Amino acid sequence: MVWPASLRRVARAGIAWPALLVCVLVGVGVGAAVTLINPLWLIAGLAGVLVAAWALADARRALWLLLAVVALLPRFTLPLRLGFTPTFLDLALIGLLAAWGAHQLGPQPRMRLMGHVIALPLSAMVLIALVTFILGVPNGALTPMVLRRFAELALSLVAVPVLIAIFREPELLADAGRGIVLLGALSALIGIVLYFVPDDWAIRALSALRPFGYPTGPGVLRFIRDDPALMQRATGLWIDPNAFGGWLMVAGAFALPQVLSRQPLLPRAAAWLALGAIVLALALTVSRAAMLGLAVAAAALGLLRYRRALLLVVLGALAMLTLPQTRELVAHFAEGFAGRDLATQMRFGEYKDALRLIARYPLFGVGFVGTPDVDLYLGVSSMYLLIAQQTGLVGLMTFTALVLAALVSSVRFVWRNGLSDATLTVLLGAQGALLGVLFTGVFDHYFFNIDFHNAVIVFCLVIALATARPRESVHGVASDERVIVTGDARAASRLR
Repeated sequence: MVWPASLRRVARAGIAWPALLVCVLVGVGVGAAVTLINPLWLIAGLAGVLVAAWALADARRALWLLLAVVALLPRFTLPLRLGFTPTFLDLALIGLLAAWGAHQLGPQPRMRLMGHVIALPLSAMVLIALVTFILGVPNGALTPMVLRRFAELALSLVAVPVLIAIFREPELLADAGRGIVLLGALSALIGIVLYFVPDDWAIRALSALRPFGYPTGPGVLRFIRDDPALMQRATGLWIDPNAFGGWLMVAGAFALPQVLSRQPLLPRAAAWLALGAIVLALALTVSRAAMLGLAVAAAALGLLRYRRALLLVVLGALAMLTLPQTRELVAHFAEGFAGRDLATQMRFGEYKDALRLIARYPLFGVGFVGTPDVDLYLGVSSMYLLIAQQTGLVGLMTFTALVLAALVSSVRFVWRNGLSDATLTVLLGAQGALLGVLFTGVFDHYFFNIDFHNAVIVFCLVIALATARPRESVHGVASDERVIVTGDARAASRLR
C-alpha cells in the first residue's frame, strides 16, 4: 500500500497512531451525539460556538451582541441545565468582558480602566449588596436560582467600569447609541405585531419559546390587573409589560436627540420612524411610570439643549388627550392619579408594608433571600423602597450617591468639554434615560431587582453611557478621572 506523502511524513514523525486515535474518538463522539441528541440542538450549539468566537474576536462585535440580546432575547435561557440554567444575557455579558480582557492583553490596548467619581459609591454598592446577601441567607431558602440571580446583579455592577472603558472609544460610544435606538425600535415592532395579531397566533408564537424558558398558554398575554376584560398590554419578548415599557423608555430617550440634532448618528427619517415605533409600543404597554419617565427625559433634554423636545412633549400630551384611540389610556392615567384604580391602591398597601419592614430592619435590611418575620414580605413596586428593604438605609444612601454622582459628573462633563454633535446626542440621551430611570423607579422596581436581570443590565448601560468620557474631548481627560491601568496611548485606532 502506498501512502500519500503527507501521511508518510506523519508516520515518520511518530504521531500517526495518536492522530488516528484522536480522529476515531472524535468521529465516534460526533456519531453518538447525533444518535442520542436531537441534531437540531447540535446545529444550534455549533452556531452558538461560532457566534461566540466571532464576538470574542472584537469588542465592537461583543457590544452589538450584548445590545441585541438585551433588546430581542432578554429572558432567553439555554435549553439545557448545568446545575443551573444560564441565560443568553449571562453569556453575552461574560463574552463582552472576555472580549475587553482579550483586547487589553493584546499588543495595542486602548480601552483602559479609568478612575471616576462613581468608583467609590459603585464599589461600596457592590460590597454592601454582598454583605447584606450573606447576612440575609438565614432568612429563606438559598436556591440555585436566587444565587444565580444575585450573581447576575453583582456581575452587572462590576461590569460598569469596563463599559465606561469601552465607551472611551468614540466609535463604540456611537455604536451603543445607534444600537439602543435601532434594536429598541425592532423590539418595539415585535411588541406591536404581537399586540395586533389575533390572540391565538400570539399565544402560539410565544408558547413556542418554551424551550428557552418562556411561559406558555393564555397567560403569555398580559392585561391590566390580569383581567382579559380590560386593556391588553404589550410585552414583546420581555414577558413583563412594565419592564418592556422601561426598556422602551430608555430607547426613546436615546432616540429623541437623534431626531433633533444637526448631526445625528442615524438618517433623520430612520430616527423618526424608530422613535414613532418606540412611542407606539410604549403606549401599548400601558406602563404609566415608563411613559411619564420618557416625558421627564424629553423635558430635561429640552431644558438642556433642544427646545423642540418641549414641543414634542406638549404635542404628545395633546394627542393622548384628544385622540379617540387613547381615551381608555387617559382614563387609566386619571384613575391612577386619583388613587381610585386597584393597581394604585395595591401600591399604596405595598409602600406601607415596605416601610414597616424598613423600620424594623433599618440599617442593612433583610437581604435578597427572604424575611425573618412571617408578618413581613420582600417586594414592593418601588426601586428605592426595594433597595432599602434588601440593603437597608445604608444601601439606599449609597445607591443615591451613585446615581447623583453619575448624573452631576455627566452634566459637568458635557458643559465643560467641546464635543461633536454626534457624541453629544449619545451623552444627552444617556442623561435623559438616567433621569427617566430615576423617575420610573419611584413607581416600579425592575431596574434594580435580581428578578429582572435584563432591566438591571439596561440600568448599568445607562450609567456607563452617562459617565462615558470619549477621547475627543478638546480639554483632554476630565478632571475627575485618572488612569489606573496603563496602555499604549499611541495605539492604532482599530480595536481587536
